[in-house]
Amino acid sequence: MKQDVRILLLGEPKVGKTSLIMSLVGEEFPEQVPPRAEEITIPADVTPEKVPTHIVDYSEKEQSDEVLRDEIIKANVVCVVYDVTNEDTIDKIKTKWIPLVNGDAEKGNKVPIILVGNKSDLRCGSSMETILPIMNQFSEIETCVECSAKNLKNISELFYYAQKAVLHPTAPLYDPEDKQRVTLNQVV
Repeated sequence: MKQDVRILLLGEPKVGKTSLIMSLVGEEFPEQVPPRAEEITIPADVTPEKVPTHIVDYSEKEQSDEVLRDEIIKANVVCVVYDVTNEDTIDKIKTKWIPLVNGDAEKGNKVPIILVGNKSDLRCGSSMETILPIMNQFSEIETCVECSAKNLKNISELFYYAQKAVLHPTAPLYDPEDKQRVTLNQVV
C-alpha cells in the first residue's frame, strides 16, 4: 500500500483551487485568498485512509511550465478544477488540462484525474450534463465532484475521492480498447 498520497490541484485562474484548499484546512471560507496556497500535509491520523496526504496548489501566474511538469510527475492524482458557471473553464478540461497531465503517458501509466466543479453555490442545477461526455472520453477520469469552497459543500469528499483514486484504483481489469485482459501487476 502507498506510504502517502500527493494531490495536485490545477485549472484555469480564478476557478477556486486555493479557496478549496483553504476551506478544507480552515473549515471556513477564507476572507483573504492568496494567489497560491503553500503545500499542505495532512497527517495520517486525520485522513479516512490513515495515510499522510500532501495537497499541492498550482498557479499559472506564480509558477513556470517547468514547475508544473515537475508537479505533474510527482502527483499521484490530479484534481482538475473548473468553475461550474464558466463554460470556458469546462472546455479547457479536454483541450488543455487532460492533455497536459496525460498527453505523453502510455495507457497503463496515466495519472488518475478527479474533475472538480467549484462554485456550485452560484448555479442552479448541475454541470454534469456538460461533464459526462468528457468523462466518457477520458478513461483516466475517476469521478467528478461538484462542490463549493464558499459554503464548504463536498470539500472533504473531494479530497477523500482523490485519496481513494490512488489507494483503491478503479482501473478496469479488461481494457475494451485493446480487447485484452489487464494483469494485476499492470494495475498495481
